[in-house]
Amino acid sequence: MIQTKKRAGMTGLETAIILVAFVITAAAFAFVVLNMGFLTAEKTQSVISSGMSEASSALLVDSGVIGQFGSTGGDQADIDLSKLTFYIKLSQGHEPVDLDDSKLVATYTNARTHAEIYNANGTIMTIQGVNSDGDSLCETGEKFKVTINFAQLTNSTMDPDVTLDNAYAHPYEEFRIELRPSAGAVLTIERQLPAVYSTVMVLE
Repeated sequence: MIQTKKRAGMTGLETAIILVAFVITAAAFAFVVLNMGFLTAEKTQSVISSGMSEASSALLVDSGVIGQFGSTGGDQADIDLSKLTFYIKLSQGHEPVDLDDSKLVATYTNARTHAEIYNANGTIMTIQGVNSDGDSLCETGEKFKVTINFAQLTNSTMDPDVTLDNAYAHPYEEFRIELRPSAGAVLTIERQLPAVYSTVMVLE
């Protein structure tokens, strides 16, 4: 009598099931990896775009900075820089900037004091549209006139608290005006007062 041996093995169907399971697992893993890659690339692009927007100033000074000199009524009644006038516009590639006092922060700094000069009262710094559509948004093609009246500086607005005469920049001294919009880099204006000046002159 001939005896036959029993042989155990996988059938083609079992092999196919295992292969399909591997393929599905690999596909799911690949989907997760690709999805994370897309999310990371999108986040990186957003960060780069935001960084470029913050790194470049949204506001530009149009033309020169005009200074007016006169008696400011300080302790020594010196002839000082009493008023500053310049024009601003929107730089290329930026969204409109809100110039309302609730959105824009403006400061003045010299060697002795620092002051916030733009608020709802509008006595120190005022912003007026030249060819705007009447709102506070600085949009493409629009220009705004900025006027800073240093004679309106008060002890309550300055830190540290100094006398009014020390609030003004002196000859050969530098002062800084900074406009900080809600988005975009700070617009900085730095000038040095000349020793000899006329009543009205452009500060280089």
